[in-house]
Amino acid sequence: MNRQEVLERLTSIVGPDYVTDEEFLLMTYTRDFGIQPPRWPALVVRPGSTEEVVEVVKLANTYGIPISPRGGGSAQEGGCQSEGGIVLETLRMNRILDIDEDTGTVTVQCGITFVKLMSELEKRGWKIGIAPSGAMAGTPGAHVSRPGVGWGNVKYVSQGDQVIGLKVVLPTGKVVETGTAANPNSDAFFRYGLGPDLAGLFIGAEGAFGVVSEITLRMYPWPKKIYLERYIGTDLGDAIDIYREIAHHNLVCYISNPLIEPGKVLFDVNVEGDEPEVEHRLKRIREIISRYPSVRFEGPDGPMAFWKNRWFNTGEEFQQGIAGAVNYFLPFSKLEDATLAMREIMDRHEIKHYAQQMFPEPTGAEHVSLLFHHPGDTAEYEKIRVAAGEMMDTALRLGGAPYSKGRQWASHLEKHLGDSGYWGMLKAIKKTLDPNHIMNPGVVGL
Repeated sequence: MNRQEVLERLTSIVGPDYVTDEEFLLMTYTRDFGIQPPRWPALVVRPGSTEEVVEVVKLANTYGIPISPRGGGSAQEGGCQSEGGIVLETLRMNRILDIDEDTGTVTVQCGITFVKLMSELEKRGWKIGIAPSGAMAGTPGAHVSRPGVGWGNVKYVSQGDQVIGLKVVLPTGKVVETGTAANPNSDAFFRYGLGPDLAGLFIGAEGAFGVVSEITLRMYPWPKKIYLERYIGTDLGDAIDIYREIAHHNLVCYISNPLIEPGKVLFDVNVEGDEPEVEHRLKRIREIISRYPSVRFEGPDGPMAFWKNRWFNTGEEFQQGIAGAVNYFLPFSKLEDATLAMREIMDRHEIKHYAQQMFPEPTGAEHVSLLFHHPGDTAEYEKIRVAAGEMMDTALRLGGAPYSKGRQWASHLEKHLGDSGYWGMLKAIKKTLDPNHIMNPGVVGL
C-alpha cells in the first residue's frame, strides 16, 4: 500500500480533518474495551455520510486494503480492530434522519450514540425497545452488527428483532437497502415482503459482509410507569426457574442478574406500562417468587436509584480492572451447569478477580463471565487469556451461542463449526460479497 497516496485520496473524500495516519492517534484505535492484543491500523477515516462510506470502501477494495468498521469501541472481543488496514469510525454519522409516528419507526445513521437517540425520542414521547448497557458510547450500527441485547431483553428480545430495515455498503461499494425500502417507491415500514430477509444477513455479521450505514428501528410509546424492584436469593437453580417462568409469561421488560456468587444471587426485575398493567404484572411476579423460600424481597430503592442514573452507573464492576469477557447464550436448563463450569475454570487458573452475571431473554439467557486484571499485570493477563480460551471451548461444547464474536471467538468457532453446512455457507457468502477479502477480515472467523 502506498500510504501517502491512499491518505491523499481519503482526504479528498472526507476532508483533511477526518483522516489520519499520526501514530499517537492511531494508538487510540488499537484496542476496544476488552483484552485482545493491540492491532495497529495504518489509517483511520471518519466519514460523515453513506455516500462517503461508499467512496472509502471503493478505495479500499481497489487497493486491496483491509477495512474495519468501528462505532464507539465499547465491545470486548476485538471486532473493530485492524492490523495494517483502515479503521472506519462512524461517530460522525450521528443524525436522526426520520421519526415516523405513522409507522412507529425511527431511521438513524449508524454512528449516533444510544444516549442521544433515546434522549431525543423521549422528548417526543417515544422509546426504542433495546438499549445496551454501554449506551454512552454504543451505537446502533455496532449493536445491530453484534446483534445486541441490553435493557429490554425479555420484552423486546434483541436489537436484531427491532430492525425494520438497513442500508448497507457492500465490500465492493454497492449499496443495498433491505425490507420495504428496497422498493424505490417505498420507505422502510416492514422488514419482510419483497423476498428473502436480507437484513438478517448483516445482523450479527460484525461488518464481515458490509458496513451498516443507516438503520430503521421500531419505536414504542414511552410507558406511563417504569418500576424496578430487587430480590436476593441463595439458590441459583431457584432463581433460574423464576427467570424462566417470568420470561415465558412475558411479565417484565427485562431481568438483570448482575451478581452471581456461591450462596448469593441478586436480581432486579423491570416492569413498564400504565399503572394497572404494572400492578397486575407485579402481582403475578411476586406470586411466582413467593413459591421459592430461598429468595427474599429486597425492595425498589437500589434498582430505582440505579435507573435514574443508569447512563453513569453502568460498568461499576470495571473498577476492578480491564475485563476479559466470555459472553454467550444458553437455554435455561443449561445455565446452572454453565455457571459452575466457568467458575471451576476460573478458580483452577487462580484468576484473582472475576464476576458472573446473567441477563434472561425469552428462551434462555446471556451468560457472562468477566475476568479482571490491571494494565501491566502481565502474569494475570496470561492466566486470563488461557482461562478464557478454555471457557469459550466449554461454552461451545455446552451448545452456547456467543454474543459478540469479534476476533476473540474466531478460532473457537472454526474448530467447533468448521465441518457444518452453516459454516460452509458463511464462507461462500463471504467469498461472493467480498471477493478481495477486505471487509473486516478475520472477524467472526471469516
